[in-house]
Amino acid sequence: MMLMAKYINPNSYGSLSLFTTLISFLTIFICLGTNGFIGVNFFVSEKDKIRRLVNVVLITSIFIFFFLLFTFIVFRGACERLMGLSFLFLFLAILYCLLHVVISLLLDIWRLEEKVGKYGILSISYVLSNLVFTLIFVGVNHLDWHGRVYAQLLTCIVFFSISIFVLKKKGYLINILPLKKDFKESYKFGIPLLPHGTSFWLRQGLDRYVINAFMLQSVVGLFSFAVNISNIIQIIGMAFNASYSVYIYKMLSSQEKTKIFCIKRNCVYLSMCYLVITIVIYVAALFLLPVVFPQYIDSRIYLFPLCIASMFQCLYLVYVNILFYYKKTKQLMYITFPLAIIHAVLSVIFTKYGAVYAAYIALFVNALIALTVYLYSQKILNNNVALEAIDK
Repeated sequence: MMLMAKYINPNSYGSLSLFTTLISFLTIFICLGTNGFIGVNFFVSEKDKIRRLVNVVLITSIFIFFFLLFTFIVFRGACERLMGLSFLFLFLAILYCLLHVVISLLLDIWRLEEKVGKYGILSISYVLSNLVFTLIFVGVNHLDWHGRVYAQLLTCIVFFSISIFVLKKKGYLINILPLKKDFKESYKFGIPLLPHGTSFWLRQGLDRYVINAFMLQSVVGLFSFAVNISNIIQIIGMAFNASYSVYIYKMLSSQEKTKIFCIKRNCVYLSMCYLVITIVIYVAALFLLPVVFPQYIDSRIYLFPLCIASMFQCLYLVYVNILFYYKKTKQLMYITFPLAIIHAVLSVIFTKYGAVYAAYIALFVNALIALTVYLYSQKILNNNVALEAIDK
């Protein structure tokens, strides 16, 4: 998305942002959160169960794909007006989400197996392929923001094929029917995460549609550009979290006496790292923006609140793994979803007076969520320390 700013104007950037926002929304629902259940079972279940859970994810995703396609066909006009996109791009969005489920499954399994090299090679290859196809379609063939969509889809198709081959070779993708219990447990874990996932989208995606409703699409483009700069912080946070979550799960499942102390200490260190990263990216963006992206210089007003909001999102990631390990997804929903509704209401009320309000609302709500998750995670850890002491 940052690269696109060199080739398209803020108006087209706004259209592309609406497509990307739609994908982020559909991704929440495409597998009903069942993919996360694989991670919490990986170290405590036999491989046959993991295979069944993989098939739960795939079966669920295919069903949701056809349900969404049917919905878009029946309510085509309304969906096009609401999303600001033609039916073709609505279809491409759900197709992309379906294919990406398989890629995410392979990455998750390699992450859990701690195959850092393979995980890194696939991730970097995916990004580079996306970059090359984007340059071909947008930079060379001048297909505007449509070219970026085609590049994303083509990259996804290529790596979907690779992921299918590798998953079969590793023995995770075989003809084994999931048990009724597998579906029930997966949905019990995943469905409470849907409001939680929706809450994240409400805090990031809805703002763009609200801005689009009250202002020019070029303002959506400027706001989205600033969001993408701040998202660099979140991308770094998610990259750290990919390995750190495995560390959390392994430590909590171990019998080490000092595990709680180690987890708390490392969480503090990681939080301090995110603060430093945020400062560096914010300062660098202020200096580089007028030089590298002069047509987006008006987006600077959004940078400070959005960068701080992204930092709080990273702090949330530091502590939320503790809730996931103890399967507190329902409680997590009770934290994130009400605050996301507050975010949405505040956004609708205040954003019409200026897009900068949306940025500060994001900062405020992300800070509340991070603080609440931190306090609850500490309560869970302390309770489990007490229980382990009683058992001994």
